[in-house]
Amino acid sequence: MVAKGTDDGRGVHLMGRRRAGTTFVSTVLAAACTWGGSGDTPEVPPSFPFQAVSQGGMVVTGSPYATEAGVRMLEQGGNAVDAAVAAAFALAVAEPTQSGLGGRTQFLFCGADGVVHGIDGTTEVPAVYNAATAPTGEHGHPAVGIPGSVAALTRALAEHGSLPLATVMEPAIRWASSGVVPPEGEQERIREIVAAIDTASPVARALRFVDSDDGQAWLVQSDLATTLRTVAAGGADAFYRGGIAETIAADMRANGGFVTLADLSAYEAVDSEIGSGTYRGVELVGSYLPASGVTVIQILQTLDRLQPEGLAEPEWAAAVAEALLVGFEDRERAESMAPARAVSWLTSDSLAERRALDIRGRVQDGPGAPAAAAADDGRESSFTSHISVVDAVGNVVAMTQSLGPTGGARVMTPGLGFLYASTLGGYLLGGDPGYRPWSSQAPLIVSDETGPILVMGGAGGRRIVSALVATVSRIFDQGMDIETAMRAPRLHPTGGDLVIDEEWDARDGLRAMGYSVVRTEADYFARLNVIHLSPGEVTGVAQPSWSGASSGGPRR
Repeated sequence: MVAKGTDDGRGVHLMGRRRAGTTFVSTVLAAACTWGGSGDTPEVPPSFPFQAVSQGGMVVTGSPYATEAGVRMLEQGGNAVDAAVAAAFALAVAEPTQSGLGGRTQFLFCGADGVVHGIDGTTEVPAVYNAATAPTGEHGHPAVGIPGSVAALTRALAEHGSLPLATVMEPAIRWASSGVVPPEGEQERIREIVAAIDTASPVARALRFVDSDDGQAWLVQSDLATTLRTVAAGGADAFYRGGIAETIAADMRANGGFVTLADLSAYEAVDSEIGSGTYRGVELVGSYLPASGVTVIQILQTLDRLQPEGLAEPEWAAAVAEALLVGFEDRERAESMAPARAVSWLTSDSLAERRALDIRGRVQDGPGAPAAAAADDGRESSFTSHISVVDAVGNVVAMTQSLGPTGGARVMTPGLGFLYASTLGGYLLGGDPGYRPWSSQAPLIVSDETGPILVMGGAGGRRIVSALVATVSRIFDQGMDIETAMRAPRLHPTGGDLVIDEEWDARDGLRAMGYSVVRTEADYFARLNVIHLSPGEVTGVAQPSWSGASSGGPRR
């Protein structure tokens, strides 16, 4: 069993032996797009498969443009952080309803030296916000908190990257100026948002498609391109303390928002509280609230005590569901604790053993076992985007970004071109000034004695946690390869029901055990982006049936 990490003041150190001196050769097809030429020349989406195998680096994102941006950084000699940050800014252009400059970011990085660092770039409650008197609702200026993504991305690059910010942001700037063709799902989300708001609003003006002669729906975002250029030239200061900040503050003041110039100037991307645990002899590393990586770790450690490798499919599903339920409940119990104490408690062997003992009877007693208790109201969405990257020398990044619900607060400051996350009064419920509302973002790194073997994360609200737990269990307990595990049926306990994502043979057995089983009405069930590292080979898998893309990078 791999020992837990230690904190040396600079990050959590993975105790496993590192892969040293490994070199790779890429075996992945190059993207079918042009690079270079005029910034005003539109470029068709790069062509990447959802799964790729490489003997070098790997970039897996929810967008072909973002994957292309990351691969280009690796080809220019950049490392995994350069690639991840480039992909993140590209996602702001190619999937503007899912993440962007006005959103929140959770960054998890394991260097080739085995030390893990985390950066929390969550949106924050402004100083003048009062939950008792503020308007409620997840849309509009009053729902906007202090954005965190720009601070997190620029800090990650400055501390762990190797390329200049302007180089890393060049693909995003180019595509914002020349235009992108978002995938059909993102086109539908943009049209849905625009249809629901005033057609004269900045959002409607900025997110307007131009139908070309080739039948493609091009999205040109000139205001966003200007903002990106300003950030590329001036870094986080340009966003939080320069003209952009003044424009944001004036817009908020004029429209009932709470974010002020002082809030923006004071915002910092801070160190994450990192936790680790074990599952089937491998080490799990994730960050604590406002991220939920530690919750994934606790749930898996509880599941481990239930010996899921020996269970039939219905019993396995019940064990996963019950472990998820207690994990969701403990996440809320731990919020009042000091972060370090909460992480220690949640990842402890004693808690895992106690929770497993609590639920073992419910899993094994058969007919008459109680239905799952209500965990949430069942409102899940396909929002958020995750980036997984590994470079040829062994640096890995798992990074999750979000605006909250699709389109976030559905607010855009005139002239800036980006949407703000929904933070106050909506599903995150706001909080006192300075509070950073937590979510289910859960970037995760799984390691064995050789170093990282899985780089994971996903999109989809609370179902991110459910999908990660099920996928890890299917890999280690059922011996599935990455693609098969990601395609396998998933479940999520909510509102007294077990929600499943397709007609599943296990449903009759679950009903016989006393569970209410329903099939999700949506055509999604979280979307994971995963990288698997094995000796001499790296496999990237974006969620099958989605618009994600995987591509390998060159050897060093």
